[in-house]
Amino acid sequence: MGKSVIIIGGGIAGLSAANELLKNGCIVTLLEAKKRFGGRMHTIHEGKLPIELGAEFIHGKSKPLLSVIREAGLSMHDVPDSNQLFENGKMKPVQIWGEVSKIMNRISPRGKDRSFKEFLDRQQCDERTRQLMTAFVEGFDAARTERISAHGLLAAERAAEQMEGDAQARVNEGYSALVKYFENEIRARGGTLVKEALARRVRWKTGAVEISVHRAGAGEMFPAEAALITLPLGVWKAREILFEPALPKKQAAADAMQFGNVVKITLIFRKAWWPKANFGFIQAPEEPIPVWWSDPRGPVITGWAGGPKADLLPAQSPARLETIALTTLQKIFGVPSLRKKLVASHSYNWAEDPQVRGAYSYIPVDGLDLPKTLAKPVKGTLFFAGEATALDAQMGTVFGALESGLRAAKEIIAA
Repeated sequence: MGKSVIIIGGGIAGLSAANELLKNGCIVTLLEAKKRFGGRMHTIHEGKLPIELGAEFIHGKSKPLLSVIREAGLSMHDVPDSNQLFENGKMKPVQIWGEVSKIMNRISPRGKDRSFKEFLDRQQCDERTRQLMTAFVEGFDAARTERISAHGLLAAERAAEQMEGDAQARVNEGYSALVKYFENEIRARGGTLVKEALARRVRWKTGAVEISVHRAGAGEMFPAEAALITLPLGVWKAREILFEPALPKKQAAADAMQFGNVVKITLIFRKAWWPKANFGFIQAPEEPIPVWWSDPRGPVITGWAGGPKADLLPAQSPARLETIALTTLQKIFGVPSLRKKLVASHSYNWAEDPQVRGAYSYIPVDGLDLPKTLAKPVKGTLFFAGEATALDAQMGTVFGALESGLRAAKEIIAA
């Protein structure tokens, strides 16, 4: 019989690892605290239209992610590389990715690390470029510019350049179709999937673990030879799970890593009222919801606020958030009475989700080795995956989480 492995966390890292381990003859039980699998990938439907409450884009061309999307029989469409800047009441085209790459590549990997804000303050660039770069890092990385590492951003930029990171696409059927594919594969290979199983304690010694779980109002114990931990960083920080013996280096790394917020709202209209159906992205850095995009699958516009902008919005009720979104769109497009055209809106507060507690991770100043520390196996018995353990500094991505699961599976098989 193969090695027995318990996986804590049914996001894409846990699912990809489970599938890989089963292919290699391991006995796998995957524990998920939620009523569904997928973690921060969460697709709902408005009629036949997929609405992504969490992860939405395929960033760049990750071979493992594109390969599994093909294996699952899913289709994709490209997202236009088109950005417009809304400022002073007017819209004008802007080349975001070129500007970002140019500024990021000015960061020196040698010498003292500093925050991106400190780096940007030292640059000879105009105020508009400075504002765009700040808005980009806050939005794309869900980060505070005074905390995020310049060295980390450079490492992520260089890794992205190796995989056409400026190319973006979507899964036509929605990301949860990929989650469903993994569920089906895991069951077909004899794996055990357990939902609504909240892990409370991990007792371990070399070659043996026992996971205490709260499930259906009672305690339950799951023993195995190894465990894979794929907790979101927010759960690590909250010390939701007790490790016996403790893992002080892991906890210190999790405490030092940063975890940002995102507020995302998708508005569905009766029909498209905007001038160009698939307009790509609009950057409106002075607005409360500063990034907007269209979707060719239907009359849909999504608003996105990351980092400090998001921190100002989570307390809003869904109805209030909808009003802010409609007001912002009316201002950008100069179209009145949008509420009459609205069918529905959908948002999800990930910061308030007790199994997540935020959006995704980013590297703080002098923290370039933190993901490696978080990812490192312990005594050939405890293993770690998830987007916070991405070793190329590209945190907060589906491919980063998926690749971390595959990496951890290889470590378990080799141990």
